This record gives sequence, structure tokens and C-alpha cells, in this order.
Amino acid sequence: MSILQSCHACLRALVVGALTAAALAAVDARADDALEQTRVKAAFVLNFMKFTTWPEQRATAPGTLTLCATERSPLDGQLQALEGRDVRGLRVSVVHRPAEEVPACDVVFVTRADAATLAALQRAAAGRPMLTISDQAGFIDRGGMIEMKLVAGRTRFDINLAAARAAGLTLSSQLLQLAERVVQ
Repeated sequence: MSILQSCHACLRALVVGALTAAALAAVDARADDALEQTRVKAAFVLNFMKFTTWPEQRATAPGTLTLCATERSPLDGQLQALEGRDVRGLRVSVVHRPAEEVPACDVVFVTRADAATLAALQRAAAGRPMLTISDQAGFIDRGGMIEMKLVAGRTRFDINLAAARAAGLTLSSQLLQLAERVVQ
């Protein structure tokens, strides 16, 4: 093997190594971005609760605001970090329940917005003051109240005000002004 061939092989190995390192760094950056996005969404959920007023009569325990998630680890477990936080003098309690078992919830985070899950949620929530939130596309068009979405790398949200009012909830005018779209 000549020196030129040896240098060429070394150069090729160096380029392959550099490309591999760059690819791994990009995957790590995307993973960090995904984790940060889930943290931001969980913070949004907390703020949605802070800007919502429930009627005096709620089905949940006094002194608590119950946040139900329809799967075990919504938002990669970031909703669990809201446990014990204070919202309007109420302590947040995070529980995991299927959509058909949410009657004793003040807030429901829906991870899967498929037709069966939404139908079960709508039956369980009918006539109850329950704030429904999801990050699934089309959620508010199918009766949900707040739909989070990613727009140009930033978390945004739409609101179905008619659904919130029908449930007896009052959403702050400040929250409504921040929404990209409000369905009356």
C-alpha cells in the first residue's frame, strides 16, 4: 500500500468519523429539543389551569385540583412534575386514568385523540366542569377545549370557548388573547 493510498484511507476514516459524530450530535440536539418541548407543554398545562375558573361545585376533593392523564407517561412524564403545585390556592394532584374513568377530574390531558378515546371522554365529561387539553391535531374541532401545537418551533394553542362554556368553565380573557384561534 502506498503512502497516498494510506493517507486516502485515513482521510476517509476521518470524514466518516466526523460525519458520525455530527449525526450523533444532531440526534442528541433533537432529543434535547423534544425534552424541552415536553417541559414547555407541561408548563402550558399548568398555566391553562391558572387561567381557568371552575364553578364552586366540583366533583374532586376539596383543596385539590385533579389533573388526569389518559396514559401513564404523557409528555414523557413531565406532567407528573406538576404534582403538588399551587393553582389558585388548590394543590395539583396528578392521576392516570382511562378516558372513560375521568368523572372525578378537574383537568384531563388527552394523549390520544382517536375517535374511541374522544367519544369515551365526551360521555364521561358531559355536563361536568372539566377542562380538556391535548396536543393532538384537530382536538378542538372534535369537542376538546384547548389544543396545543408546535408552530415554527414554538408552542402555541387554540381554544374551543364554546366547549369550555358548555362545561361551566370560565377562561381568562388574557388566555383568550394569547390563543392563535378561538372557536366561539
